[in-house]
Amino acid sequence: MPDPRALLDIARWRNAVIAALGVYVGAWWGARDAAQPATLAAALAALALTGYANAFNDLADVAIDRVAHPARPLPRGTLSPRTVRTFCIALAIAGIALAFAARPSLGILTVAVVALMTLYSTTLAGLPIVGSLAVAVLASLPFFYGAVTVGAAREGIVLLGIAIPLHAARELAKSLDDAHADAPYRRTAPIAFGRRPTVALIAIGVALFAWRLLALASPDERLRMLVIPALVIAVLATRRALAGRPGAPLLFKSAMLAAMAALVVAR
Repeated sequence: MPDPRALLDIARWRNAVIAALGVYVGAWWGARDAAQPATLAAALAALALTGYANAFNDLADVAIDRVAHPARPLPRGTLSPRTVRTFCIALAIAGIALAFAARPSLGILTVAVVALMTLYSTTLAGLPIVGSLAVAVLASLPFFYGAVTVGAAREGIVLLGIAIPLHAARELAKSLDDAHADAPYRRTAPIAFGRRPTVALIAIGVALFAWRLLALASPDERLRMLVIPALVIAVLATRRALAGRPGAPLLFKSAMLAAMAALVVAR
């Protein structure tokens, strides 16, 4: 029997929980309502879909992870590829079914989302910038899912405009940290263009994030104050990437969590 802890590890359960929380943030921001059964179904779908994306990516990246992340379950031998493939299939089916249960429109969208997740790990991850943008869109979708469950799709699109640039910056920073392991297998932004252009792209992403977040907060003095920690953390993450020090992706994730908290409290 597979080790449940290893399955949680390969699904990156912390990231999956953040995705589920993103659904609730989207619903709360959209209509100050996070108690709908559809929102719960969408949050569970986000858990499953995030787990699928991470586990399938580990299947595709075993050789890279032996260098970059040797403690993960597949390089360590805690899970077999066959077990992970079965786990991925179960998560994809669960994610699609739960999304259909939330809203039929989300179910249809989720079929395309699973296809994009699969395409990322098999093809797009090796394309500079394109791969990072694909992950940024996928990681931002929970906000949209949550807003859709309360009939506020337009508010969800606004949140996508804030989240996508920050997630793109995080993915580009991650490609900087992993460049030594990626180099034999794929051409990410730092490998194709170099460190300085990649850091410049990170700075552009953070600037877009700040612009859209401040535009959202401009009518609300309280929200303008609440978003300051997220902006400060994003700037610190950019400085870390510029200095060539590892750890910027975690700071960018912290900036997103701070922004999510600001949106919830302000609403």
